[in-house]
Amino acid sequence: MSDLSDRGVDPFEPSRSPKDFDLKFSSHWMRSFIFYGIPSISLLSVCMSFIKGRNDNVAVIEFADRFILNNEASIPTLLSIVLMWMASQLCALNYFYYQKIRKSRLNLYWIASSLFLLAMAYDESAQVHETLRWSVFGDILNGQSWIFVGIPIVGVLGVLFIPFLLSPPRRLKMEIGKGAAIFVLGAIVIEGVGGVYKANLGMDFTYNLLTVLEEATELVGVSYVNLVLLRHAAENRISIDFCDHAES
Repeated sequence: MSDLSDRGVDPFEPSRSPKDFDLKFSSHWMRSFIFYGIPSISLLSVCMSFIKGRNDNVAVIEFADRFILNNEASIPTLLSIVLMWMASQLCALNYFYYQKIRKSRLNLYWIASSLFLLAMAYDESAQVHETLRWSVFGDILNGQSWIFVGIPIVGVLGVLFIPFLLSPPRRLKMEIGKGAAIFVLGAIVIEGVGGVYKANLGMDFTYNLLTVLEEATELVGVSYVNLVLLRHAAENRISIDFCDHAES
């Protein structure tokens, strides 16, 4: 302490302005959420579905609905919306980062990804896709025929994003593509299987398990995209500074 005083440094004086504040996010918590959080949410959803199916109490049913993954007004659905919004912002941040490194039209794909994720977050809350209907094969999916609309949309987007996926850094974009594929597996494939099951055997407990698997897979997909983007931001030391130009 005496050495600091000799050099004219007050040891009790903060090294930075008290107005400075660093808010740091780590990809570690997202990894933990994927491995521990989502399985816990899924198990809780199964338990709540079981309780709801064997209870006539309105209050109990209302409480159970808040934790059932397939309930669009549930807490897990809200969490999914937040994760989509977060991924959207990270994609927008990457646009500015790569534009600073090298201006390219391919960087606009980051903006397109950001806007698409925002649209997904809105759809998750408003359930716009549920209003899309395309009666194919005698409505084999029993009310989930919007999947026949979703498949060509996913196909077209996949083709349009090929130049982006093949451009550097390819590893980053392939990892994001992996997360997107996991999400599509839940949203299209597993939900399609659930639709066929419901059409033939009804909405029993097995169907509830399929819906939990579907929603959990979607959560894993969007969480993995966030994990990849957070890890990329950390490795490249991407940060945001908020400032007011009016201050001297």
